[in-house]
Amino acid sequence: MEIFKLTDAQKALVAKVDRLAEERFAPRAAQYDAEAGMPVEDLKDLHAEGLLLACADKKWGGLGFGVHQDDPLSFFLTIERIARVNPGTAHDFQVHNNCVQMICYGGADEMIPTFLEPTRVRGKLIPGAGSEPAMIHYSAAGGGGGLSSTAKKVDGGYLINGLKHYATNASYAEWLWLGLLLEGTRSDITIMVPANAPGVTIDASAWDPIGMRACVSPIIKLENVFVPESHALGAPGMLMNENWLGKINLGFTATYLGAMQGIFDHVLPYVRDKGRSKDPFRQVQIGEMKTRIDTVRLLMYTAISNFKADPVGAMLMANEAKFMAVESVNRFMHLAGQAAGPSILFKNRPVERLFRDLHLHVLHGRQHTMAMCVGQAALGEPYNLNLSV
Repeated sequence: MEIFKLTDAQKALVAKVDRLAEERFAPRAAQYDAEAGMPVEDLKDLHAEGLLLACADKKWGGLGFGVHQDDPLSFFLTIERIARVNPGTAHDFQVHNNCVQMICYGGADEMIPTFLEPTRVRGKLIPGAGSEPAMIHYSAAGGGGGLSSTAKKVDGGYLINGLKHYATNASYAEWLWLGLLLEGTRSDITIMVPANAPGVTIDASAWDPIGMRACVSPIIKLENVFVPESHALGAPGMLMNENWLGKINLGFTATYLGAMQGIFDHVLPYVRDKGRSKDPFRQVQIGEMKTRIDTVRLLMYTAISNFKADPVGAMLMANEAKFMAVESVNRFMHLAGQAAGPSILFKNRPVERLFRDLHLHVLHGRQHTMAMCVGQAALGEPYNLNLSV
C-alpha cells in the first residue's frame, strides 16, 4: 500500500531521480566522502535534468516546486530520493533550491534573472549563509535573529562586514545568499553578494567532518563589501517575519528520511540473504524501522501537501515530522545494527557512510524547540515557527 498517493507526474519524477541516484550518484558517493569534496558530477547531472532550478517559478525557467508554488511535494521527493544514496548531495541540492525560492519570492523582477543566471547557464549553486561562529539561536535572540554580521545602509547600497560559517555550496557559487543584521536596527536583511566581490574571502580548508563530507560548507569572511541596494531580497525582516526559517526546516527532514530509507534498503535484503527472515527478533526490529520511516513520511508529505491551504498548520505539522525524524535516528541506527549485525557497518558497505552522515546531520535537529512549538500551539500559547531550525 502506498503511504501517500502521488500524482503521475510525481511518480515519473521519482523514477527519474531514482535512476540518477542509483546509476550515477551511488557509484560516486564513496569517492566524494573520501575526498570531502563537492559532488561536482552529481551537480552536473542535476543541472542537465533542470533540477537545479526546481524551486524557481516557471516564469523564471524553473519547475515550480517551491513552497509557495504549484508542486512543493516534488521538491522534497527529490531530496529524499537523492539522500538514499548520498545525503551530502541531497543537502547541497536542498540548500541551493531554498535560496532559489527565496530569490524568486523576495527579489526584484529585474534582478532575479541575474541572480539565477549562473545556475541556469553553468549549473552553479547558491549557498545559504546564515550561521555564524558565535551565534545563539536565531529566534532566541529576538529581533535580528542573533546575527552579528551586518549590512550598513550607505549611499546607493549596503556595506557588509562579518563572518559566516557552514556556508554550504559557497565554494561552488558565483552568488552568495547572506542573512545579515541591518545595522542600527533589530531587523534581519537578506542580500545577494557576488562571490568574487572585493572583500569576500571563501575558505574551505578546515572542512574535514566525520560525515556529510560531500556538502562542503566553508567559512566566508566579509570585509567592507559593497553591494547596490537592488541586491537586497524583500524588505528588512523578511527572513523572520515570513517564517522562512521554518519553511527550510522541511528540507532537513527530507534528507533525514532519505538517509534512513537508504539504510533500510540495504538492511532488508541483507537480513534476508543471511537467512534471518524468520527470526522473531529481526521481525520486530525491521517492523519498528519501517514504522518509524512511514510515520515521518506521512507527517512530512501531509504537511507539504497542505502548505498552500493552511501554511501555519502545515509548518506545525512539519515540526512534528522533523521531531519524529530526529528522535528516530539514533534508535533507527541501533535497530539496523542489531537486525543486520556489525558486518553491515564495515567500511566497504554504504551503510557505514550513511550512519556517519546521519549522525552528523541530525545535529541540526533541535527537537526540543520543535516539540515546544507544537506544544505551545496545542495549549493555545504564543509560538514561533522560526524556532525549529
